[in-house]
Amino acid sequence: MASEKFTLPDDFMIGTGSSAYQIEGAWNADNKGASIWDYYFHTKNFITSNPADFLKKPQKRKFPMYHKGTDLHALDAIRGYSFINGDIACDSYNKLDEDIDNLVELGVNTYRFSISWPRVLPNGDDRAINYAGVEYYEKLIQKLKDNKIKPVVTMYHWDLPVSLQELGGWANPNIIGYFKNYAEFLFKTFGSQVELWSTINEPRFVALAYGNEGMAPSVGEMFNGISEYMVIRNLLLAHAAVYRLYEKHYAESQKGEISICFDTAAYYPKNPKLAADIKAVEKTFDFSLGIFTQPLVDGTFPKSILESIKKTDKYDNISMKRIFEFTEEEKKDLIKSYDFIAFNYYDSYIVEAMTETDYRQEAYLLNKDLGVKLSPNAENLQDTFDGFTQVINWLVNNVENPKLFIAENGIPEQPNVDQSELKIKYHRGILTELNDALNRKVKITGYCVWSFMDSLEWTSGYFSKLFGIYAVDFNDPKRPRSKKPSFEFFQKLFKTKSLPPIESKK
Repeated sequence: MASEKFTLPDDFMIGTGSSAYQIEGAWNADNKGASIWDYYFHTKNFITSNPADFLKKPQKRKFPMYHKGTDLHALDAIRGYSFINGDIACDSYNKLDEDIDNLVELGVNTYRFSISWPRVLPNGDDRAINYAGVEYYEKLIQKLKDNKIKPVVTMYHWDLPVSLQELGGWANPNIIGYFKNYAEFLFKTFGSQVELWSTINEPRFVALAYGNEGMAPSVGEMFNGISEYMVIRNLLLAHAAVYRLYEKHYAESQKGEISICFDTAAYYPKNPKLAADIKAVEKTFDFSLGIFTQPLVDGTFPKSILESIKKTDKYDNISMKRIFEFTEEEKKDLIKSYDFIAFNYYDSYIVEAMTETDYRQEAYLLNKDLGVKLSPNAENLQDTFDGFTQVINWLVNNVENPKLFIAENGIPEQPNVDQSELKIKYHRGILTELNDALNRKVKITGYCVWSFMDSLEWTSGYFSKLFGIYAVDFNDPKRPRSKKPSFEFFQKLFKTKSLPPIESKK
């Protein structure tokens, strides 16, 4: 039977989001520095000449080599195929007023976006400031506030200045000092106008990029199972350093709050009656989420992770230490270094424990450490809806019942197909679970639909995963925006903070 119409609290933050590299374009305009994703796409030559996108081997160049002075798009035309990159993206850097107008028409009260580190500090630190980039974000933030839209600012959404990658990027402990320097610049420059900050978006993916070739900075698979743990440690300490900086010098005057933003998914055992598969669910949560949250609670890594690494090291005769626990001083910085927890959620996976044969045949250390096989389960919408609650409950139980903010939630549409019915069904299902959580007194303060407009979905390109509420024509150099058929659903949701009666599972 239908439940009563639900209405979100008056102070609930609801809106949509984006990230700098995925929408801004203007990759080298106005003295912007290069990011690791500029380098990745320009040298990996990720092309879309056929339906199956593929990678050429990277060209062995030093990081600063960026084809400056060369018209990449002219070269593409000569070669007869198109490179994927973020050089133009949605051209939001040049379409600020139009994008703000679209947000206003949409009716959001919250907009989550990221600041491009190399756009404001091209060399990675505040010795050289790009004032044109600063002005862009000042205008964006002011226009949002003028229209009563709360800015939720992500400091780092994967676009590291390439100059810092030359030093080892997130694998070098010195990145902690650089990130702290960058954050302090943001606090000084924008802090009086920003109440909500997220330090790092999806740190798990930042770490994974240091042990494979499928994401920037594409360090390489030879470091799989080694560099990821180095990076995770540095990411956590960098976040904590920024939190303590704000707490000590800015919180009293600026009165903001700081989070870190995790990627999450739901996990279901392949065989619910098999103890090993049930245990695999717990272990997958430890490796994907607990490895970040437990250090923020008690300063330690989950025991299951330490034991799994020890098992793999023994099996593969690895004598070097691959994970380092935190010192007592580091623990002081880490523990409770958050005011709220932001998280992104999309769908679910089926998990099963590796067999002995699976374990012997697995080539990658990180996968051996996990000891679990995962299968996509996104098409099972009910599992995805129930999984949203599973994730909320996990965070409530494992992170001391924190305030929660859903920073990303969405479902991709396919090109040239009207999938608005599926999209609306998806969001109604998630929002029903969110409403049930609020009724259980879970502290959820906000929800952002991913995404504001169709954008560059990293190595998936521009055309295979269309998350936007607004469509963008990437075949048109002017990048015109248009409303999708589901626009009115979202506009009503954002403006009224309510939905008509929804079938309740209770």
